[in-house]
Amino acid sequence: MVDRQLNDSCYIKYSIRREERSRANRTARQKDEAPPGCIFSGRHGLIRCCKLALFVATLFACAQLSPTACLGAGALSVLNNEFISDGSRIDLRGVAMGDVLLARKEEHRPVSDYSRIARGWKANVVRLSILPSVWKYNDKEYILGLLEQEAAAALAEGMFVIITWHVIGWPDGYYPVQPYGADDPADMYDSNFTLAKDFWDKVSGRFGAEGRIMFELWNEPIYSENEYPALPDRWPTLKPYLKQLTEIIRTHSNNVVLATGNLWAYDLRGIKDDLLPDPQTAYAWHVYAGHDDNKVSLWEEKLDGLDKVRPVMVTEWGFQRFTTEQYRGTALTFGLKFVIGILMRHGLGSTAWCWNPFWGPALVRPDWATPTAYGAFVRFYLRHAK
Repeated sequence: MVDRQLNDSCYIKYSIRREERSRANRTARQKDEAPPGCIFSGRHGLIRCCKLALFVATLFACAQLSPTACLGAGALSVLNNEFISDGSRIDLRGVAMGDVLLARKEEHRPVSDYSRIARGWKANVVRLSILPSVWKYNDKEYILGLLEQEAAAALAEGMFVIITWHVIGWPDGYYPVQPYGADDPADMYDSNFTLAKDFWDKVSGRFGAEGRIMFELWNEPIYSENEYPALPDRWPTLKPYLKQLTEIIRTHSNNVVLATGNLWAYDLRGIKDDLLPDPQTAYAWHVYAGHDDNKVSLWEEKLDGLDKVRPVMVTEWGFQRFTTEQYRGTALTFGLKFVIGILMRHGLGSTAWCWNPFWGPALVRPDWATPTAYGAFVRFYLRHAK
């Protein structure tokens, strides 16, 4: 078993480095740029506290100004099919954290996790989620405060932040009821569109002055419980809802927004020929082990060349070897195929799901420090991808 693991590890390292060399030799693709030079450099708590305080003060100071007035150094923008920061292309690679209340606060997680993620794992972006039920049943200022605390800690470590409305379902339509058991609220993924509009109005008003934050409009659209096998083109129906959410955000902010397509954000077909009109829109994509039998050609079919015209960010991906869930897979059956065949070959950014030992596929074990086998794979990728 040890020999097998060592052989697999060597093969993974060799495969990723081989693709790095191959990608570097492609003259059609620009050389990747390093993350912006804003990594936290001190070890003393006073410096850290000052940076957190400065971030919060900046948000409040800019609240009454125009959407673009305080976008500052390092702000992200979209240029054709690339993310730009400080005038140069930037590749975003990191992890998803889960809901800021259920996956963070109620697990008593300290913000020092972000230091481990930035310095140990070499991530430069994290994804923070808010579930509809969390927004619906809790004091809004309390949830915004939790979100602010998590975002400030990530930004202080030099990382970018994605804030996600973690809904599953269709605007004012279908959403799954208690998909993980009776302990969850029936409306955990409530797809009520008025609720989503309220969320984005308040969140973009609170965070819209910080240009290193992106807004992911709708986590996973799914029109109905029985979308297979027909898979009709749902984009023309979904697009007007995402346009409305973007317009709400634009009253407060010019930050990059992320839109997506049907089938749990997996089917992006049809979008490239009917883009949202907002020029600062990129697109999110979710791909897990088992999607289309782990065939790269079928993944690319669902990507549909969208990455040629706009940035595509894989805001969820992952695998787990020992599970009965649909994302069952290994580094060899899924991980390498996806990282080399999709992320590296197409130059896509990503946040691997999830930095929580109890939300699968899990990147870390219950000590919140030791990576799982999947987490070790992701960590190696983040440390060595160029």
